Amino acid sequence: MAGKVFRIDISKPVEETAETVSSVLKAGGTVVYPSDTVYGILADASCLQAVKSVAEMKGYSQIRPFIVLVKSVTRALELTSKKDAEQTMKKHWPGSVTLILPASDAVHSWLVSDTDTVALRIPSDRLSTKILSCSGLDLVTTSANKKGAPFPLSTGRVHPGILDSVSIILDSGPLPDRKPSRIIDVTNETPVDLR
Repeated sequence: MAGKVFRIDISKPVEETAETVSSVLKAGGTVVYPSDTVYGILADASCLQAVKSVAEMKGYSQIRPFIVLVKSVTRALELTSKKDAEQTMKKHWPGSVTLILPASDAVHSWLVSDTDTVALRIPSDRLSTKILSCSGLDLVTTSANKKGAPFPLSTGRVHPGILDSVSIILDSGPLPDRKPSRIIDVTNETPVDLR
């Protein structure tokens, strides 16, 4: 059975929607939502079972480190061991740029890559910002597509299996033609564009 569909205006998200989404996420549920890039999936980053569910929806045989959305630079700095990361964060955030940083001990093991890094981002859109603020959670996010499939710019392009698996679907209609977040590895002195 598909998740409950909420029609929303991404530019004017209402408090009630954010509160409903927050309750679902805190209970270990998952959400399809229109991000500031493409349609994506949200889950509580601290809930291993929820993150496993996201990996299964994507078609991965095992859990993998997803991008983690955080609400502030202060929080991001707690999740990295890189001492001089603040200036780089403020240069790129909020926005559709994911930074790969060395993970601190505060990061859950399932969010850490094989190279001991974590992928962090502060989104710029009002919906994501409101959900982060309302929930008080760090949130795992990934595009709402099966691995290798095109990135969805509408809920009609989201795989039915994903729509059937999530708790809530936030539908804001078709998004502008855009791509997932840019990914920059800033673990070393010289930044490396990965996407």
